[in-house]
Parts: sequence; structure tokens; C-alpha cells
Amino acid sequence: MILSIIIFGIIIITMIIMAVFLINGKGSFLIAGYNTMSKKEKEKYDEKAISRFTGWLLIIISFCVLILFAGNYYQIKWLSFCGIGLIFLISIGGAVYMFTGKRFRNKEIPDADEKDPSSSNKKVITAVLAISVLLVIAVSILFYQGMKDPVINISEDKIQIKAMYGLTIDISEIKDITLIEKSMREIGVGIRLNGFGGAGESLKGHFHSENTGKTLLFVQFNSIPTIKIERNGKKDIYISFRNGDTTLEYYNRFSGIK
Repeated sequence: MILSIIIFGIIIITMIIMAVFLINGKGSFLIAGYNTMSKKEKEKYDEKAISRFTGWLLIIISFCVLILFAGNYYQIKWLSFCGIGLIFLISIGGAVYMFTGKRFRNKEIPDADEKDPSSSNKKVITAVLAISVLLVIAVSILFYQGMKDPVINISEDKIQIKAMYGLTIDISEIKDITLIEKSMREIGVGIRLNGFGGAGESLKGHFHSENTGKTLLFVQFNSIPTIKIERNGKKDIYISFRNGDTTLEYYNRFSGIK
């Protein structure tokens, strides 16, 4: 959790610092699309006006990042997705608004061809859309990997957990395996040290609570029952699947190797 706070904090603070420069009519080199234009193309735009608009846009986006963090921190699924959606909608909408309709054109320089849209505008909008689509895909993959149930392979000498923050457990290091007729919500998650918050349901990674100490979780927050694997000198591991019958099935398989 501390790592998440640091990462989100750096992102938000960086965006606000950039926004302050832009709102003051400076830092136009920070604007994607505008900074790649030729000098002649840049002269067609009011640099200070476009910088100020981008600055306020960054302030709004930084607030959306804060919403995303709040959803992740408090494990509120809809709030996290709301933050993500707002970030992309505002980014794309802002770029389209900025480079269409000649809203930020320099009035002192006449437009040689008012009928035809600027080819540079099309390139900027296409680039922004392409980047946004790639970001959506990347975030979607991250959430898909984090929220899906782990894949567990069991052999005679080890248990392999394939998931975000997955690991391989030697059978020799296992002290005990028990089945708890409670969800992880009832057992007590505590705080996330370094892991996936799951946007309200799926929890993966390193956590710490007063009830369980430092743990490694691969659980669905509200799913019952929960498997607890105690290890000698290492963190206890908790596992649960969306389907409680699947959790019970794996517990029976684990019991056969101990």
C-alpha cells in the first residue's frame, strides 16, 4: 500500500507542477502534438491560450487520478473504473476540443486555407486516440490479470501459484494447511503493503493486519471458504476462488500432499 501511495503521489504532484507552468502560459513543450509541430504550424496557434487550457485540463485529470486511487485504496470497484473512464474521456475530449474548431488559432495570422482542416490537427488527434487506445488496453490487461482467479499447479514436491505476485512453494516448507469457513473480509485483510487492490474484490500480493500479521493473499474478498497455508519462517498464504466449491476442491487436493 505504501508503494501505491508513493506512485500515485508522484503522478499527481508531477501533473500539478506541470499544470502550474502551463496555466501561467509557459511549458508549451509539454503539450503532446503541439510540441511536434513545425515552427510555421505553431505560429498559427495562440501558445499562451493553448498552454492555459492544457494546464486546467491536467488539474482535472489529476483529480480523476485521485478518484482512481481512492477506489483502489478503499476497494470500491465502481469508483476505480469511474476514475479510469474519466481520465481517458477527458484526455481524448480535451485533445479533440483543442485541435478542432480553430478555437486556439492565432487571430493575428490569417488562415491561408479556411475550408480544409489542418493536416497537422488530424495527425495530433489520431496520435492522441492511438495512445489512449493503447493505454486502455494496457490498463485492461492489468486489471484482467489482477482480478482473475489464480492458476495452481500441484506436484509431489511443490505448489506453483500462477498469478500476479505468484510464487512456487516447496512442500517441505509447509507447516500446515487449513480451511477457514470465513471470507477474507471476515478474517481481516488489514493494509496492503505491495499488491493489487482488486477494485473491491480480488486481492493479490503482500498485506498486513493485526489478526494475521504479514500475509500473501490470492483471494476473492467476499468468497467463502478460504485456504490458509502456514509456512515455516515465511508469510502465511491465503487462497480463495470466486466459486467456493473450487476453493474446497483445491483444499482437498492440498490435503492429499501433506
